[in-house]
Amino acid sequence: MPRPSVRLPALAAGTELPLGDVPLRQEVELVRIDLPPEQAEPLLERGVLPGCRICPVRSSPGGDPIVSVEGSLLALRRETAACLCVRVLSSFDEAG
Repeated sequence: MPRPSVRLPALAAGTELPLGDVPLRQEVELVRIDLPPEQAEPLLERGVLPGCRICPVRSSPGGDPIVSVEGSLLALRRETAACLCVRVLSSFDEAG
């Protein structure tokens, strides 16, 4: 039996929210990292910087998000994703 598809409401452009609350395939821009410097450093080293584009692409078997960051896949813990504040992009932002 096919699973019914669930459509999530579209997020308004400019809305700020934690990365953990972003639906799959919704591209967002990182606004800030709300973590102590020693916890933020590994993310910064991997290109997770304010202004970068992030897109959740799938979840791990444990439910942690796997995201695309500027074209590279990165697995995050749910707790870490909750500390990344992102902004929903407008259609104009996505066009370039």
